Amino acid sequence: MTVRIGFIGAGGNANWHMDMLKDVPGTDITAVSDLVFEKAEEAAAKHGAQAYASYKQMLAKEKLDCCYISIPAYLHGDPEMEVIQHGLPFFVEKPLALSLDMAQDIASRVEKNNIGTCVGYQIRYLDVMDQARKMLADTFINAVQGHYVCGCIGGWYTRMALSGGQITEQATHMLDLMRFLLGDVQWVSASKREGATVTADTLDGTALGKGSVSSEAAGLQMHEYDIWDATTLLVQFKSGVPGTFVCSCQCNYTFDVLLDIFTTDFRLKIDFEKMEITRKVDGETKVELVEADLSPKVDAEFINAVKTGDFSRIRSSYADGVKSLQLSLAAIRAARTGSVVALEETA
Repeated sequence: MTVRIGFIGAGGNANWHMDMLKDVPGTDITAVSDLVFEKAEEAAAKHGAQAYASYKQMLAKEKLDCCYISIPAYLHGDPEMEVIQHGLPFFVEKPLALSLDMAQDIASRVEKNNIGTCVGYQIRYLDVMDQARKMLADTFINAVQGHYVCGCIGGWYTRMALSGGQITEQATHMLDLMRFLLGDVQWVSASKREGATVTADTLDGTALGKGSVSSEAAGLQMHEYDIWDATTLLVQFKSGVPGTFVCSCQCNYTFDVLLDIFTTDFRLKIDFEKMEITRKVDGETKVELVEADLSPKVDAEFINAVKTGDFSRIRSSYADGVKSLQLSLAAIRAARTGSVVALEETA
């Protein structure tokens, strides 16, 4: 079976998935839609697909087996509902929405219509995560700390109302990984930092210029920056494990992500590409570096699920992705109010 795929969005992330799908047997990128038609045309020409300016027109005209939805955070909602109405399984990039109500509404429609889904939390699919989960299941976890530190892109990302800020748009990858390895969160408190001097020279709108907006539109919000420069979280997991997390988007000299887990038997340091294990062996401290297999596992798993109709191997369903969004939004609420926010209160 060849899986006929339609793309809603032809930005940088969508093109990354298209390139990954070239290495997944039995796939055909059939159609690509984007609000900026030139971007849809460019991606379609590269992959031998049909270009559309309207995803509704694409869904109506093309005979598809599934859809990828890779669009800016503020555009989620109607595309998912349209895909669900057509009965198609879909892969959707994070964040799922900017409001929990919207995401929960989509989740209920997914469940009601028995639609197979996958959220783009690709780090869950790295082979080292299997080893990490197995190791963590057999030990006592003392604490976890994590960070996501980088520079700031321009355009819609710089507006809280359009992106949800770094904690929602980017750092959600690490918050989701914390949930995947350590379980659900009971409560979160947070603080934020604002006031950095921001100019066009300190922002990089290049990534957005490659995305579902024009190069000109990518810079529209550069001088109206209102997202937080940094956010710090204190997290209590239901298992009893305490955690801390820091993210900042005002460090354009580095890109550094890390999850650091301390147990009574070993220490795990995990990033997007590898895992470092520190433990004592025969009384001597040893450090083992395990490189991750970076092949397109999340895409391969999704396509296999579409082919077989069996989504049990998907590690990041839409329903589970809603929980990671809930954590990000709870952290924003905690930072704004200076209060401890119980996740059950936000459901």
